[in-house]
Amino acid sequence: MASDKPSWGMQGTWEQALSYVGKVVGVSKGADAVDASSVRRWLEPKEFTCPLFTDEQAAIASGLEGKIAPSAMAMTFGQPTHWQAGDKRFEIGDAPIQIPIPVIFDVPAPFSLSFATSMEMEFFKPLYHGDVVTITHELVSLVEKELRVGKGAFFKQKDTYTNQNDEIVAVGILDIFRFNPVSKGEG
Repeated sequence: MASDKPSWGMQGTWEQALSYVGKVVGVSKGADAVDASSVRRWLEPKEFTCPLFTDEQAAIASGLEGKIAPSAMAMTFGQPTHWQAGDKRFEIGDAPIQIPIPVIFDVPAPFSLSFATSMEMEFFKPLYHGDVVTITHELVSLVEKELRVGKGAFFKQKDTYTNQNDEIVAVGILDIFRFNPVSKGEG
């Protein structure tokens, strides 16, 4: 019998969720290396450019090893493939493919819904053309809380972005509130 209760995330117990604190809960390897075409397509809609992104000699003259990508593209280049040749074709009604947020999709918890509450990024090393980004996702804390939307917990995910040389490019902290919604007529 199908439930009419919405679900957004892996289901489990509070004890199961707690057992993941301090552990790596996922690793995502970027599908493609940093490249000029992707950088250009990312910058075009913003109508922004910088010689560090487009001119090898200007980048070197500024003290870099070569052309770089905007730091914020670490998230873009850390994304794995979502479909590739040989995978099942998607059909109407299939579950949507989600970007890797392991604290929702890979950590069991007794909550049916979630939303992001904050995202912080700190950048350490430039993204050079040719770099391949891997993201290591870790659950760093759980804090129970009751908000107007319902009872739940804040899940803090630390994402460490590294290049192919295992050098840290960036670190992101993502806070997700997972909860059970207040029933109609409550609160």
